[in-house]
Amino acid sequence: MRLLHTSDWHLGQIWNGRLRKQESIAFLDWLLELLKKQSVEVLIVAGDIFDTGTPSSETQMLYYRFLQQVSSVCRATVLIAGNHDSPSFLDAPKFLLRSLNIYVVGVAGQPDEEMIVVNNADHEPALIIAAVPFLRDRDIRTSGTGESAEEKENQCVVGIRRHYEQVCDAAETIRRNINREIPLAATGHLFVAGGKTSERIRDIHVGTLGQLGNDIFPNAIDYLALGHLHIPQKVAHQESRRYSGSPIPMSFDEAEQEKFVLQVDFNGRTPTVTPIPVPVFSKIVRIEGNFEKIRETLMDYDFLTNMPETVVESTIFVEIVDTGTQPEPDLVRKINDLVAETNKTISIMNKKIDIVRIRYDRLTTSTPLRTTTPEKLEDLNPVIIFERLLENVQKKDGKNINEQKNELLLAYKEILNECYSHTTQHDE
Repeated sequence: MRLLHTSDWHLGQIWNGRLRKQESIAFLDWLLELLKKQSVEVLIVAGDIFDTGTPSSETQMLYYRFLQQVSSVCRATVLIAGNHDSPSFLDAPKFLLRSLNIYVVGVAGQPDEEMIVVNNADHEPALIIAAVPFLRDRDIRTSGTGESAEEKENQCVVGIRRHYEQVCDAAETIRRNINREIPLAATGHLFVAGGKTSERIRDIHVGTLGQLGNDIFPNAIDYLALGHLHIPQKVAHQESRRYSGSPIPMSFDEAEQEKFVLQVDFNGRTPTVTPIPVPVFSKIVRIEGNFEKIRETLMDYDFLTNMPETVVESTIFVEIVDTGTQPEPDLVRKINDLVAETNKTISIMNKKIDIVRIRYDRLTTSTPLRTTTPEKLEDLNPVIIFERLLENVQKKDGKNINEQKNELLLAYKEILNECYSHTTQHDE
C-alpha cells in the first residue's frame, strides 16, 4: 500500500490584500498529477487545509474541485481538521464525500469513529488509518472550577495521550478481527517537543507545547503523519514519524526552505519514506540590511526577476528588514518610490514587486507597507480583522496582551465555528 502525506495547505491565505490563489491552484494541479504518476493509493492531508475557519466561496470551490478530481485517482483520501480549520465546516459534507471514498474528520469523536480501513486491489483490508484531528481543549478534558494553569496544562497532555491510546486500542481490535498484521497509520495536528518552527506557527495548546513528547504516541503506530509545523522534519529522529511541512512558504523565514510531500510505501508493517520535492510556485524575497543595501537590492532587476520556470505568480513578494544602526528618515516613502521605479522597469516582463511588510530588526514591531493595491475589508477574513483589533488595543492602550492573545484567538475561532454551525443547521 502506498500513501502520500501532506499538510498545511492554508488555502485562502491573504498577503497584503492579495489572495495567494494561483500558487494554491498550481500546487493542487501538480499534486494531482503526482498522485497519478506515482500510483498513490491513499492521500492524507494532516490539517490546516484552509487558512481560516470561514474560507471564501472561491477558496471552497478550489477545495471541492480538487476533491472531485482526486476521487477518481486514489482509493481513499483522508483529511483532518487543523487549528486553522472549522471542524463543523469540514464535517458538514462528510457523508456525501464518503461516497467518493473521501473521509473527513473535523470534530474529534469516539475512537472507532476515527478508524478508516482501506482495501487493496483484491478488496482485502490493507491499511488502517487512525484519523485524529486537532484536539481542542473541550475534546480532551473537562474544565474544573478554580483549576490552576499548570493543572489545565497537565490535563491537556493527559487527554491527548489518552486519546491516542484509545484509537490505537480500536485499531488493534480491527487487526484481531481481520486476523492479519496490517499497518496502522495515524494522523495528528499538534506541536511535539523539539520541533523546528517558523514565524507563522501559533501556540495551539497554551503552555503545553514543550510537554508533548514523542512518547504520547503508542508503538502500535507504524507511520505517524503530522501537521502544524511548516518545516519538513522527523519526530525524535524517527523515520516513521514525520511532519510533511507546508507545500508553499507561509512566511518569509520559509522562503529559502525546500518543500516536500512524503511518499510512504509499506512492506508488511514497515514503512519506507521518500520525500518528494514540491516545485517553487512563487518568488518570495527577504531583503535585509541598511537602507543602502535595501536600495541596491530593490534596483537589482536581474536578481528580482530571476525565477524558476515553475513560478506561476507574476508578483514578487518582498519583506524588508531594516538592520541599520540608525533609523532611516522617511523610510516608507523612500521604499515606495524605489518600488514604483522598479515596477515601471520590470512591468515589461510582466513582473511586479509587492512589499508585504517592513520589519525593523532593532524593534519588536513590524510595519505593513501598502503599495499600489489597497486592502479592502471584503478581502480580509474575520480572524485577520480580529488579530488587528488586538494589535490596535495593545498599541492604543499600552496593554501587554501577549499572554492572553492565543486564548482570545482560539475563543474567537470557536465563536465563529459555532456561528457557522448554527447557520448551517438553520439553513437545513
